[in-house]
Amino acid sequence: MESDFTQQQSLTGLQKAEQLSLQAAPPSEIPGYRVDRLLGQGAFGQVWLGYDRNTGRSVAIKFYTHPGAIDTDLIDREVRHLVSMSTGRHIVQILAVGWEAEPPYYVMEYLENGSLEDLIRARGALDIPEAVQYFRAIAVGLSYAHSKGVFHCDLKPANVMLDHDWQPRIADFGQSRMSDDQSPSLGTLFFMAPEQADLQSAPDAAWDVYALGAIAYCMLVGSPPHRTPDIVET
Repeated sequence: MESDFTQQQSLTGLQKAEQLSLQAAPPSEIPGYRVDRLLGQGAFGQVWLGYDRNTGRSVAIKFYTHPGAIDTDLIDREVRHLVSMSTGRHIVQILAVGWEAEPPYYVMEYLENGSLEDLIRARGALDIPEAVQYFRAIAVGLSYAHSKGVFHCDLKPANVMLDHDWQPRIADFGQSRMSDDQSPSLGTLFFMAPEQADLQSAPDAAWDVYALGAIAYCMLVGSPPHRTPDIVET
């Protein structure tokens, strides 16, 4: 996958979401929730801002609007892994699942401050104390995931969301693998360990550690580490 940082775009993720919300209608109604506006969309579907009628809090709703174009096992894996980590402070929390709905969806907490990628795009390189604080929190979340036997396999700034206290939450476990799963998983260029790219290696916790180091570099420099062909081959 190409890194989002390689795309020459002037809009932040939040600004793009505002533009998208003016052009779309929600794919379905969900019992107990109000579906308000589109936050983003990708190859698998759409993420909408919603409102929990019971708790009065905002939520994010991920609709899989292209079920014929995706691997249902991948969706099931992402949800199962999120549920298994439901008590992790630095893991995005899943609140409800509608697997029998059309289209399928799941509801997760809404993290209103966007992603770490949005923050770096807006501000450039972060101050060292702030970068260290984010690094430590992401490492705690990653350690928790590994303690549950889950390897993220696609850790990057776009998959680290920021909550109302600006605390990071690791999100998007669509490429994740369990520690006993030997099937390859492709991450994102510039944040992916070299051995992960050949699609011959079994998933390993070291992949996530490499990605965490690449995130640290990105926070301190303002852009991801670029590897030349010579470096990739070594």
